[in-house]
Amino acid sequence: MKNVVHTKRTEPFPKVDAVNCTKIWRNDEQELRAAHDYQQSHGRQPTKNVHHYLQETGNCTSYLLNGGFLSASVDENELSFPLAFSLIVHSNVEQVERLLRAVYRPHNVYCIHPDNKSSDDFHSSLRFIAGCLPNVNIVERPLSVEWGKYSVLQTDVECMRLLWRHPRKWRYFINLTGQEFPLKTNKEIVRILQTFQGANDIAGCHDKIYDSRWGKFLPTPYNLSVSKGSVHIVASRGYVDYVINSRVARDFYKWVAPTHVPDETFFSTMNYNPQLGVPGSHTGDVDNKTRKHFQRYKVWLYGVKNYTGVCDGKAVRNICHFGVGDVPRMVVSPHLFANKFSYDYMPLAYDCVEEWYWHKVHLENVGQAPALNLTPYQMSTIVTKRYNGPVKIWE
Repeated sequence: MKNVVHTKRTEPFPKVDAVNCTKIWRNDEQELRAAHDYQQSHGRQPTKNVHHYLQETGNCTSYLLNGGFLSASVDENELSFPLAFSLIVHSNVEQVERLLRAVYRPHNVYCIHPDNKSSDDFHSSLRFIAGCLPNVNIVERPLSVEWGKYSVLQTDVECMRLLWRHPRKWRYFINLTGQEFPLKTNKEIVRILQTFQGANDIAGCHDKIYDSRWGKFLPTPYNLSVSKGSVHIVASRGYVDYVINSRVARDFYKWVAPTHVPDETFFSTMNYNPQLGVPGSHTGDVDNKTRKHFQRYKVWLYGVKNYTGVCDGKAVRNICHFGVGDVPRMVVSPHLFANKFSYDYMPLAYDCVEEWYWHKVHLENVGQAPALNLTPYQMSTIVTKRYNGPVKIWE
């Protein structure tokens, strides 16, 4: 495949000096212990503030080159398969910048929703960054986001609408938060999503333990069967068209507003009501426990007392915030992104994953891309049980 190289950064790819990240990737026990020891004696806080971003973005050409936003070569396969991303963020602008740098390609499109409660410096820094990136848009009237409330869903839907209006006909939508990082390069994500053949990667189940979230608001519009999923989605362009433009989705979007954690209900329900004929939706059993999803490497710790071999970091609201010992597991996983990283807690985990990611980009740039096994995606039930016919119910 011919590479279309836009440019190269003038600085080297990220490299961690404190530890040997290559040994971390390979699960070297001695290096992992050294990383733990180092972090206990060396705190790490973000090094940039709004004044840095004002100065750095004063010359956008210099910022793009030195900041690494144009480091990755882009081939014809990527150009023919543009992606759309939302970034829902609220703090640590330097971590957001590093995430954006990793997923950024000039032919993709991006929407950033900063929490309205975030500091003025946070908002200003993001505007300085986006001002140098013509395909990155910031929501003009951001919401104050509160977990479990309608606002979480509204932010992603608002970004979907903004991205839908973009003239570029992107193929898939991926929603991100500021505490994530990619495990696959853009080239790899494109190849994986091409095997999806229009399928959506959206979790779902009908477990009755979640009925309390919406039970008192039943019945649903159009007698939809409510499904509980995850806020994280990888959705086809056709799916996004349906959820923001069809009357069915608009009515259900209003219905979920007063329910608890509606972001985990809305997207999932749209994907698991096969009578609607939503593009890329699932036609199999929503409660199939063997169905695999690839959007996130995420470790839930409900009921887990011994974290050894499960989470090397800490539990926050029953989710593992990763430590360095989690890195060897995530770098061999088939997932597209990892969630969550708290940079003020165990920064070396984030640093080493970032170094590993950019090492893969470097190998791609020089024609030595690591092998990518597409079989798990091709054979997954989200692909084999996808709906690929015409929409059945729109109004």
